[in-house]
Amino acid sequence: MNISNSSRQFVCEKGEQVETENRKFRRFVAQDMAFAVFRPHFTKLGKIKDISKGGMAFEYVTFEGAKKDSGEIDLFVSGARFHLSRIPAMTVYDCSVGKNHYTFNPFVERRRCAVQFGELTQEQATQLRHFLEAHTTGLAAYQ
Repeated sequence: MNISNSSRQFVCEKGEQVETENRKFRRFVAQDMAFAVFRPHFTKLGKIKDISKGGMAFEYVTFEGAKKDSGEIDLFVSGARFHLSRIPAMTVYDCSVGKNHYTFNPFVERRRCAVQFGELTQEQATQLRHFLEAHTTGLAAYQ
C-alpha cells in the first residue's frame, strides 16, 4: 500500500461539524458484504465503506444517535469466512447521513462512523493486509 498524506472534510447532514481528517494511508473501497461492529455490546453494526491500514469508515442505522465509541472493533465478510476481531479503535467522527428510507421510520437514522485503528498485533496486521488485498474493489474516489 502506498503512503499518502491526504486530508478532506466529510459533510454531514443537518450542519453537523466534522473535523478535517488527516489520512496517512490510502483508503480502499470495501466489497459489498464487508461489515464492522463495535465491541463489547455489538450495538453499532454497519457496512464498511472504505478502509486503510490506519482506519476505516462504515455506515450503520440507529434509533439512538451518535455514541463516541472507543475500544475494539471486529471486521467480517459475510460468506467469505473472514473475521478479524478485537482491533483497537477510536471514533474520529460519527455523523448523520440521512434518515433511513428503507424502513420509512422517522426515528431510524443512517450514520457514518470513522475510526482510527490503534496498535495492531502482528497477526491482526497480517489479517488486515489480507482484507485490503482480497476484500476491496479499488481506491476510494476522494484520495
